[in-house]
Amino acid sequence: MKAKVARLAVVVLPVIGLGGLWAWSDHLSRQGTEWDVAVRGYDPRDLLRGHYVEFTYDWPEPEREEELDGPTRLIEAPRLLCLHGDPPELELAERIEEDSLADCAHPARANPAGVYGYGSLRRGRFYVGQDRAREIDDAMRDRDQRGIVRIRQRDDGTITPVSIRFRPLTAAEIEERDRQSEETVDP
Repeated sequence: MKAKVARLAVVVLPVIGLGGLWAWSDHLSRQGTEWDVAVRGYDPRDLLRGHYVEFTYDWPEPEREEELDGPTRLIEAPRLLCLHGDPPELELAERIEEDSLADCAHPARANPAGVYGYGSLRRGRFYVGQDRAREIDDAMRDRDQRGIVRIRQRDDGTITPVSIRFRPLTAAEIEERDRQSEETVDP
């Protein structure tokens, strides 16, 4: 009888342990603050690798003067951002240093262990089902739409993309896009 109980325990205990780990991991993945962040596809020739949507975050950062010719955005990937707004509406993503963390209510931190390492606040990806892959691929290529990724920011500051949706560009966004196109064409 003891041998049967021991064999049963050898089978059941690992299954219970794995189930507990899965439940804890699922619980942790649902914790945090959700934000909507605009995105751009960063490689129009290969937006979907497998069924992963890959994109570049278009954080609403304030314009910064760099050692280059004028205002530029996101020269290097940020390692810390302070997110401002009323979640999920993101108003501003301000670069901060480690010593400024205490002054920030919603600090986002690059995840060095993630797919993009310290570039994880610059680029992101998430899995989509095969049934939505073509739809999202086409929407990312449509210049008259804006991709919006819902991210979940955990208490430790790491962010995880949760979903993606698309909306038509506003008149101001169309004007800015056209202005930038003219600047790149005009020598």
